Amino acid sequence: MTKSAIVKIRISDADKVRLEQFADAAGKSVSEIVRSAIDETIRGRVAGHQRREAIAKLRRSINQMLQAFAGKPIDVVALKEIAAQVRKDANRVLA
Repeated sequence: MTKSAIVKIRISDADKVRLEQFADAAGKSVSEIVRSAIDETIRGRVAGHQRREAIAKLRRSINQMLQAFAGKPIDVVALKEIAAQVRKDANRVLA
């Protein structure tokens, strides 16, 4: 596809430098980085969305663990299942 249209945007000098450094480190042009960001956003893959979702899921599973510890007597079988889920969710956040 021929790329001939031009879009002008205003960003700070600092953001421009960061964008240029990122593009350089990625081995791509600034235009390629911006086109990729536009494409991902249009597809619903907003930057950071997956990470925020993973963190929210981890927080929910940790809250379940805290609730399990609050129960008397503690249901060890349920606690083991919750702990496995916390581990799985934490690995997603750390990946």
